[in-house]
Formats: sequence, C-alpha cells, structure tokens
Amino acid sequence: MDKYELVNKVHVKGYRANPLTDEQKENNKKKSKTRVRVEHIFGFKVQIMNGLCLKSVGIKRAIRIIGLINLTYKLFRYEQITRLSIKY
Repeated sequence: MDKYELVNKVHVKGYRANPLTDEQKENNKKKSKTRVRVEHIFGFKVQIMNGLCLKSVGIKRAIRIIGLINLTYKLFRYEQITRLSIKY
C-alpha cells in the first residue's frame, strides 16, 4: 500500500469478546465523516432519481447526462439547505 500511497478507509469491527478501543472508535468516526458525504449523494441518486443506469449512445452524451444529474442533485440540495436553514 505504501507504494501507491493508499490510505485504508475500512472501519474496524468490534466483537463481544474483543470490543473496540477508544482510539479505534475515534478512527472509525473520522472515516465516517468522509464516507457519509459520498454515500448520501449516491443514495439520493439511486432512490430519488431512479438509479445510476445510463442509456445513451456515445461518451459525450453520457458525460452530459451525468452533468445534468449532478446539477439536479445540487439544485435539490440547495433547496433543502435553504428550506431547513442549514448553516455550514
């Protein structure tokens, strides 16, 4: 892994006979902060926008469709943030 400069982002699992240490819990929490932002986006696209399956001919059309899907997600998210008055 050091050769490719990869970082392990897999959570550590605790067991009944071997519970997680406080350090492992903190590491899992840090990993979750990045993971949750990505998973919510894909979850939204799958559930609300009927999946991530593209039916187009050609890479240029597919790129444009993906761009429109991303724009639609951002518009939905903007509306949600303004409606709920979320502060970042």
